[in-house]
Amino acid sequence: METRAVPGASVPHLLDRGEEQVVTAFWYFIVTLAVIAATINFVIAAGKRDQPVVALVRGLAGVVALAAAIAVVVGKAFDIPHPYLTAQTVFLATGVFIFVVLLAPKYAERTTPNEPRVTLQQRAARPANATVRLRRNGTDEWVN
Repeated sequence: METRAVPGASVPHLLDRGEEQVVTAFWYFIVTLAVIAATINFVIAAGKRDQPVVALVRGLAGVVALAAAIAVVVGKAFDIPHPYLTAQTVFLATGVFIFVVLLAPKYAERTTPNEPRVTLQQRAARPANATVRLRRNGTDEWVN
């Protein structure tokens, strides 16, 4: 059965979403990425409780990621218009988001003052009791 508009009936005006329709495919990806990033940061923060600065930075990154996911869901649920939202800004914001919540907290882990810095020479040095075994050419004999 086909439905037709009654002549003279007013048809509600649909909002022109412009480029936001192009961006719609990104929303599932962004929300999923935000939830995964929040989960990763919360788990790492729980595991690094012995290092309070690292746990705090990871916890804050998890809160930021979770807030981004909630903001997208609430914005879409209440159909809040975003006139400045284009495909380019969403793509750029996704890159910044990934850096802020996944890569930036890693720097807090690297710069913990509790660990002594080991130089390249110290890492390359062999222990004093290390044994070097050499094989003589042409024989099955090993020499210390």
